[in-house]
Amino acid sequence: MNERTEYWWVHHDSRIQPAEVGFVGGIPVHFRFLGTAGQVRAESAELIERLPAPPTPVFRPPPAAAASPAVKPQISGSWLWFIGILLLIFVAQCSGPIFDALK
Repeated sequence: MNERTEYWWVHHDSRIQPAEVGFVGGIPVHFRFLGTAGQVRAESAELIERLPAPPTPVFRPPPAAAASPAVKPQISGSWLWFIGILLLIFVAQCSGPIFDALK
């Protein structure tokens, strides 16, 4: 016997709501109203009409972060910083004699 789940409009306790209905061998066994927890036996409900497609959530979960490729650390900028710091040290050490020579 195969088990499957379908979505139906269900009449139960004077309410008509969409529900997830579990079938075993073509016979409805249980149902669960969408957005609620717990299952109810299908004997106490009446199936009205099958929904055309499973409902989709209104808020979609964000895409998985694992799917994005790993970012390589930027190495080329480190040489630029190194040269810039050396240049600053050079200017700080030699600024006196350089400015004296320009006069």
